[in-house]
Amino acid sequence: MTPQRILIPLCGMWHPFDGFAAFTKSLFEPAGYVVESTYDLDSLARLPAGGYDLVVSYTSLSKHRQGMNDAGPEQLTDAQVDGLTRWVRAGGGLLAVHSATVVGASNPAYVALLGGAFISHPPQFAFTVYPLPREHPITAGVEAFTVHDEFYIQRYDPSVQIHMVALDRGVAHPMVWTRNDGAGRVAHIAMGHSELVWDLPPYRRLLLQAAAWLLGC
Repeated sequence: MTPQRILIPLCGMWHPFDGFAAFTKSLFEPAGYVVESTYDLDSLARLPAGGYDLVVSYTSLSKHRQGMNDAGPEQLTDAQVDGLTRWVRAGGGLLAVHSATVVGASNPAYVALLGGAFISHPPQFAFTVYPLPREHPITAGVEAFTVHDEFYIQRYDPSVQIHMVALDRGVAHPMVWTRNDGAGRVAHIAMGHSELVWDLPPYRRLLLQAAAWLLGC
């Protein structure tokens, strides 16, 4: 049986991209996947011909600030958004982890594909993520767990299916959601800034089960 291939696009600011790539390889390769990471976002435009089964995105696209040492892109190009969207709709799986919803000035079609976009976060603090009662393969066997992380406040399409939430100042915000798009699937997991989260067994289980659901396993 041919191993399923995962592409990890990385780029942007404020996040440990190389660390996330190493973590993802250590998580998925023992499970039988072939994992490749890249800072070449044009790989998204080439996805329909790339032979990948799953994209695990960990990009953080935003306008450069004066004095910041960063030369990366501030947004996805229309060709990159179009390639990713067409690939998902043809049956691909997209797992948008943490900062993947920091979209910068990318085409609104990218936000529509993800199901939402980052607005802001307070300074990192410890909070508990709760699964909703409705069963879903991504959260099967995952009980409430506490992370020390960036708490993402996001705008999201009301049509997304929310599977986990967390509370900030008395308001519940979605932490895990999914959506279908054409023949493909999209999942977003808002937690995951650093190894403080990556090393947690419930979080690792969440990612593995998200990948399995996205691939129809």
